[in-house]
Order: sequence, then structure tokens, then C-alpha cells
Amino acid sequence: MANSIYAAININSNDLSMKIYEISKQYGIRELTHVRRKLSLFTETYRKEFISYQTVSEICSTLNDFKRIMAGFDVDSEQVYVTSELRETQNSFVVIDQIKVQTGFKVKVISNSEARFLYYKALTLETNVFNLLTHDTTLLVDIDAGSVQLSIFQSGKLTATQNLRLGSARIRELLIVVQEEAYDFNALIDEYIEKDLVLFKRLYLNNIEIHHIIVIGEMIPDIYYYLKSQNPDFDGHVSKKLLNRKKLPKELFSGSEKAALFLPTVLICRKISRLTSCDDLSMSCIDLSDGMSADFAEKKVKFKLGHDFVQDILSSAEHIAQKYKSDMNHIENVQTLALQIFDRIRKLHGLGKRERLLLQISVILHSCGTYINELQSRECSYRIIMSTEIIGISHKERAIIANVVRYNKDSFPDYTELADEFTREDYITIVKLNAILKTANVLDKSNRQKIKNVGVALEDGILTITADTMADITLEKGLFHDKANVFQEVFGIRPILRQKRTGR
Repeated sequence: MANSIYAAININSNDLSMKIYEISKQYGIRELTHVRRKLSLFTETYRKEFISYQTVSEICSTLNDFKRIMAGFDVDSEQVYVTSELRETQNSFVVIDQIKVQTGFKVKVISNSEARFLYYKALTLETNVFNLLTHDTTLLVDIDAGSVQLSIFQSGKLTATQNLRLGSARIRELLIVVQEEAYDFNALIDEYIEKDLVLFKRLYLNNIEIHHIIVIGEMIPDIYYYLKSQNPDFDGHVSKKLLNRKKLPKELFSGSEKAALFLPTVLICRKISRLTSCDDLSMSCIDLSDGMSADFAEKKVKFKLGHDFVQDILSSAEHIAQKYKSDMNHIENVQTLALQIFDRIRKLHGLGKRERLLLQISVILHSCGTYINELQSRECSYRIIMSTEIIGISHKERAIIANVVRYNKDSFPDYTELADEFTREDYITIVKLNAILKTANVLDKSNRQKIKNVGVALEDGILTITADTMADITLEKGLFHDKANVFQEVFGIRPILRQKRTGR
């Protein structure tokens, strides 16, 4: 595809937004237009956990208006994303169905980790900002209506991330009832957000000096352009003087309902700056639509974003494993073996690059539960994975990983036991990845890395795995039989383990 006219439509807590881009390998990503309509979705989802018929009608009417605008730009590709606020409502399936029936748009509900990852991709479009992530120790602060995502980057790698329920609209909804009674409303918000942020600092920022803070999120573009209107030279860098002012400009927080969300957003920024002792804070005006365009350009137009995002996902998983004191030498060895098997039996499993990534993450996290309870390590690993966000991995993908790990030793359950959560296709993927993990894991059962490289050959219905090692692998050979039975049940061929002693 030489170029594309792409529409990114985003239904979020505060508005319904559409950006249209021209995307090409030669000229990159160019925004053509941006339209949006105010939408107070968070108020309904937070107070009632239900989206009213009136709001659904408003959404559909606006989307149909967007369709007419798209026709004028000859849009050839579009995507409609909605963030997790919709998924948490009681009538989410009805809303999505009505949007499809009334507008023809197919809506994708993205998880928190997927949305944050798209924002991260959008930062590649701002070279000067993205360079901070890839060079110095930087804290990326992503503030939306419901929560704050705090991500630490060191030496160009994502080393830790944590989601806190401190979104701007959530804080407003919680504290608005006491606003009139509060002597100092700013101090009240400051007190409310302090506990979670102090805990984050204690858990993740010990002995880490933050050099830069980059702030992104739903409200940030509006704040950015307000500050720009006050000072035409404003480039996103927030001065130490503004951060430390006892009283913030009243004009910033008066007037529209949206402006009422500015206050908690700015106070979160100020509190984080003070806790980290970092005065170098920059706001970026990118939004989710920009992230959608970057993702589309990378996947569909094969546009190079200049950064390996897969490595960030793997780095995040590795730091989770390290947090739970996993044996990283064992993990590295099993990962090498698992990927060798995966790559050499592609015609048997028919899986792609994304499933290969899920296998890698499964290997990295397969023993993290040992930290909690060695006797129930697989169940504990499952709970850890399901409770821990991995930026760039969807909720369903995380559930797939968790179940691959959960049944690493036990026999795999029948589909009926997992049918409520997975499709048959998902189930088959889990079974295949689980069989490969079991096979690779048993090759390093002693955790001594006796087998570091294998040759895989398929002939006459037999998969021969040849281990080139001088070590005694009697233990591995003895335990390999059971795993070979599982592998044969899944792939229809029987693996056998042979040893070759070349001393290499």
C-alpha cells in the first residue's frame, strides 16, 4: 500500500474524536483534519455503570456525521476504538451492537494496557520527546479520566509500569460533593492522591533518579493549548515556577465542565514532580488517535517508527519475573529452546508472530509464582499474570499467557471448562503454546542449562530433538517421555530426544 487516507475515531470519557491522516512511506503521517464532540461518558459509567439510550443516540448521530466528513476526504481505512470505560458498563454489548446497526462502524474495545501502548507509540511522532525515553531515566505519566499509568524507562527500556486509580474525572466525582465544604480544595485533592503516589515511589523509585517527566493523556492537549494561548513560546516544558506556585491560575479551572478536570490533572503532575524531585516536566499534546495512526502505519503501510516495541513488551515481562525472583538463567535457556522448537515446526502449528511473542512472555513468567508458594507455583503464577498489566498486551492475550503457564505441568482441561472466556481458536492456541512450553521446560528441568541448543528435524511422523551437549542429561531424557505424549496429542507427531556430543 503506497499511501492511505486513514480515519482514527476515538470514543473516550470526555469526547468523541476523529482525526483523518494521510499516511505514506515516503512522507510519513500527516494530519488532515480533527473534529470532536463533547461527551460526558465517564459520569454515566462511574455513577450508574450504565450508558443511557440518549447518550447512545448522541454517539451514533455524531458517528454518522463523521462518516459524511470521511467521504469528503476519500477515506479508505478507518478504525473506531473505545477505552475500557465502556467495557465496564452493564450494557456494553448493547451499545456496541447499536453503534454497528445505526452507523455500520465496528467498534473495538481496547484494554487499559493497549490504550497506554498506543499513546507510547504516538510519542515516536515527536522525536524530541521520544528521545528522552530512549536516553535518560524518564517517568512517563499517562493521565486519563479513570486512572494514571506511571511507566519508568531506563537506558531506552521500559523497566516498570503501574496503574493507579487516580484519574482526573474519578477524583472530581469522588470529591465534588465536599468541594463547597473544603477550606482548601487543592489541598484536599493533594491529600487524596498522595498515598498512592508515595507507595509507588517506595516500590518502584528506590535508588532511581528521575531525570525527565513526560506527561500525556486525555486532558493534556487542552491544558497544553491553553498554556500555549497564554504564552506563544510555550513548547510543552512546564517551568519550575508554575509547578511550585501555591495558587494555580483560576482561569485554567473555571468555565466549562472539561476545565474542571484540569485541576486534578495539574495537581497530579505537581505532586509527582515534588515526590521525584524532578523539575524537568514536559507535556505532550499527542492523543489516542495519534497512537492509532502510528499503529496503523506500522502494521498496514509498513511504515518504520524507528523503535522496537516488541522489546519493550519483553523488557516489561522480564522485570516482572525479576520482581518475583525468578531464575533468569533458566528462563533465558527455556526461551531459547522454546523459540527454536516454535520456529522449526511452523508448518505444524500454523501460528504467527503474535503467538510467538505470547510464547516468549509465557516462558518469562512461567515460574514467577514460586516466589509465593512453590507447591502451588503454577496457580500463583496464573494469579500474578492476571493481576499484572503488561503494556502492549491485551486483556485476552494476558489471559492466554496465564493459562499457558497455569497448566505447564498438569493435564490440559477440556474446552468446556474455558469456553466462557475463550473461543475455540483461542483454546487451540493456548494448547499449542502450552505443549511447546512443556517440551522446552523439561529440557532444562534441573535448571542447570545443560542443553542450550537443539536441532529439530521432522521425518516420517517423528520429530527428533537433538541436544548437542557433553553433560549428563539422564534426568531430562527420563522426564521427556510424558511431555512427548502431550506434544503428540496436540501436533499429531511424536518427539524424541537424542544426544549428540560434539563439545561445541
